[in-house]
Amino acid sequence: MNKTQDKEAALLREELSRLLATLKHNREKVPLDVLKTKYKKGYTGLCAEIKRRASDYAAKTALNGIRIHRDYLDEAVSIINGTIERSGILKQLSKAAFCHQDMAEFDALAGTLREKILADLEPFYEKHLALYITQECLENPDIPPLIYCVASHCFRQDGKWIPLELYKPRNTLPQEKSA
Repeated sequence: MNKTQDKEAALLREELSRLLATLKHNREKVPLDVLKTKYKKGYTGLCAEIKRRASDYAAKTALNGIRIHRDYLDEAVSIINGTIERSGILKQLSKAAFCHQDMAEFDALAGTLREKILADLEPFYEKHLALYITQECLENPDIPPLIYCVASHCFRQDGKWIPLELYKPRNTLPQEKSA
């Protein structure tokens, strides 16, 4: 996540936490049937806002940093939606928010969902790997080609995926010593 995304996620989390604290306080002080009748408008509005914030925060947490080129978006979205559907975690996230008002539980579930999505996307990314042959590779057979994922536009370097726009080639050619 970049700093802007970090800040957005932190603000979403803070807002959701505040809303859940309000819900918890209301439910502890006022019977549920009274909340649903006498305070229906405010209670319904609070629940709707929690639903929006929880959805935004869970999405930001679970999908953070996942890169998919627009040409591969339909295929990837299908995988992600299938993972979300099969996982059953959305119901658990709802329980964490509305039944338990527990941010730690919510965070853990969103993290689990992220892990499942990343695991299910791995074969998708592997299917779209290519070798990227640089000029240095052509000039020096000891320099291997780069591994490139066309679906994410990332290079594999030192065990990590580096976005194309951030990739800086290593100085792979031996330096000549000056006399």
